[in-house]
Amino acid sequence: MRAHFALPPIVLVAALTGAALAQNTAARRAPSHAVFPTQSLPLRFDHAQHLRLAGVTCERCHTTAAASARADDRLVPPESTCAPCHAIDRAHPERPAAPGAPAVRCDACHTGWNAADPQRVARVQIPTPNLHFSHRAHVQRGQSCASCHGDLRATALATRLDLPAMESCTAACHRAGGTAPDACATCHLTASDGVLVTRFAEGVMNPPRSMRGLHHDADFWFTHRAAAAEDATRCAACHRDDECAACHDGRIRDRRTHPNDYLTQHPVDARMNSDRCTSCHRAATFCVACHERAGVALSSASAARTTTRVHPPAEVWSGRVVTARHHGVEARRALSSCVSCHTERDCVTCHATLGLGGAGLSPHPPGFLARCGSLLRASDRPCRACHDDVAALASRCR
Repeated sequence: MRAHFALPPIVLVAALTGAALAQNTAARRAPSHAVFPTQSLPLRFDHAQHLRLAGVTCERCHTTAAASARADDRLVPPESTCAPCHAIDRAHPERPAAPGAPAVRCDACHTGWNAADPQRVARVQIPTPNLHFSHRAHVQRGQSCASCHGDLRATALATRLDLPAMESCTAACHRAGGTAPDACATCHLTASDGVLVTRFAEGVMNPPRSMRGLHHDADFWFTHRAAAAEDATRCAACHRDDECAACHDGRIRDRRTHPNDYLTQHPVDARMNSDRCTSCHRAATFCVACHERAGVALSSASAARTTTRVHPPAEVWSGRVVTARHHGVEARRALSSCVSCHTERDCVTCHATLGLGGAGLSPHPPGFLARCGSLLRASDRPCRACHDDVAALASRCR
């Protein structure tokens, strides 16, 4: 039995497409392009017009949807589904329909069809979604088409905008305490180690804003620490440990942290704000290893050692006139800066006595004898670098 339209479909489509599609788009959030890639739908079709006809339901046209268990199943109705109502005549594709009867010309549904070249028809292209999905499982749980796709009685041509966004899935069913599994891998594709695949040719999958601070917006670089501290297992669904370590261990030099030519500027920050540096870097490992490779450490290989001056000129850094930039003053002010490159043995090469192979320069500032006893009692380790008989030394340092 054929259904009859009050107006030709083309007229109704022209009248309804703009308003109905705009209304439907405004009411629903667009799904991710990384999950549902861009489609090509060179069709004229009006769901609203068809659903107003007696006996026409979603299941009547999408006959295989209820049994579909895969996201890559093709559920667009074939021509044979339309033929009972539209008397398609392939021998005469340009033949108009009888008055009051459903359209039969090819260009009634296929945009761009040309009677002069009838074999060239633009094909519908619906890429496979990047997710797992089973219509059958949802139908068996009593879900209706409208619960996921919205009310298509107000929609002309259904597009990817009528596919469900993640918020609609998690709002009622796929959530903690809901009626359906809430594990990410239930729907999203995973790698062999179980971590979600987030990068596709169509784009990068980004958590929606509804997921409690997990949306990767422009500020996420600074705010992700709060999300990770709240529940790191949520981060682990998409990120591996080595991704975090690569940044937090300094193997990745992100320009948002160290902008411009930071390599030549970092000594200033290291002196002014060492606590911030040590929140990520360790002087004994990261700094020393880099300085050794760059040839600016005393422990660098002699062939790799740089000839560029690291410290101020010798007359300032180690001259007999002690100024604010003298290395002795700097060492007492922030010895941690010195030991990031130097060991005690480096100091002894100059400050040990001649008999111990040093230059005989005293490491003790003026007035040192007045407090050497308290320093010795606190720790005799620095004294042992030059003094062999600490017991004899204790008799002199009171």
